[in-house]
Amino acid sequence: MADPQESATAAPQQPLVMQIVVRRDLLDAEGWGVGPLMAQVAHATSAVLHETRERSETQAYLHDLKNMRKVVLQTADQTSLERLVNLLSAEPLVPHHLWTEQPENVPTCVALAPNRREAKIKKALDKTGCRLWKG
Repeated sequence: MADPQESATAAPQQPLVMQIVVRRDLLDAEGWGVGPLMAQVAHATSAVLHETRERSETQAYLHDLKNMRKVVLQTADQTSLERLVNLLSAEPLVPHHLWTEQPENVPTCVALAPNRREAKIKKALDKTGCRLWKG
């Protein structure tokens, strides 16, 4: 049986959040508009939620519609986006979806499945220079 005092002092669980990482160079250097980039984010987010619909974290995230949390991050370019995907794909795998725009075959963004900001995720985002999207 668990010690009641131990349960009372346990750290609260982090809320579920989704991180969406978008290539900043598409806006700044490649001439993509904000609207098309928002569509890329919607595609990636829909895809990862569909692909992970059986995970308990995704189900809990979708069950609480009024408290969904997302953070949109930027990364410099295709190279940094691909590096992030490689880090997320290493064991243990972090569920994610890399959206590649067709027919151009351009990787645009990656959406992470709902998560509790595990250390591996924070480390991967930091290592690839991800930071909050700035207007």
